[in-house]
Amino acid sequence: VVRRSDTNQLATIGGFVDTGETTENAVLREVEEETGITIPPQLMSSHHSGASSSNNNHSAIKLIGVYSDPRRDNRRHIVSIAYALEFNPDSMTTKDGSGIPHAGDDAKDVIAIPLEEIGVKYVGEDWYADHLSILLDFKMQLMVMKDGEVDRSKELYGGDVARSTCS
Repeated sequence: VVRRSDTNQLATIGGFVDTGETTENAVLREVEEETGITIPPQLMSSHHSGASSSNNNHSAIKLIGVYSDPRRDNRRHIVSIAYALEFNPDSMTTKDGSGIPHAGDDAKDVIAIPLEEIGVKYVGEDWYADHLSILLDFKMQLMVMKDGEVDRSKELYGGDVARSTCS
C-alpha cells in the first residue's frame, strides 16, 4: 500500500484511467508511477491473451471488485475497479534498478503491511476513503479459499458500502 501525501492516510495504489487505456493497463501504470515497480511484459500478456477468466487461472492480475458507493470519496462520485496484482518480489524490478519500491507521483511512502494486520492493526481512519473495505474484500476472498472469517467491524460505514465483488 502507499501513504498518500495529501491526507497522510494509507491507500491502495491507484488513480484515474487515461483515455484509450484499459483498466488493467492503468493498474500497471499506476503501480509504476506510485511505487517505481515495473511489471514484466510476461505478466501483462496473461491478461491480454483474450482468454476468458475461467480459462486464465494463471493471470497475475485478478479483479477484486467494483466500488461505486457515492459516499466512498469526498472529492466527487468516483467508481473504483479494484484489482489484486501478484508477482514474485524476488524477481521484482524497479525503474531505478534497485529492486526496492520508492514512493512517487502522489504517494508519500510505500508500505508493506502483512495481510493479517489489515483491519486489525490498521483500521478505520488509518485508511483513505473505503480502501480498507477493498482490502478486507480481498482478504475475504483469500480466506474463503482457506475457510476463514474476516472481521469487518472496523470498516468505514460499518461495512455498509455499495460494492460488487468477485468470489
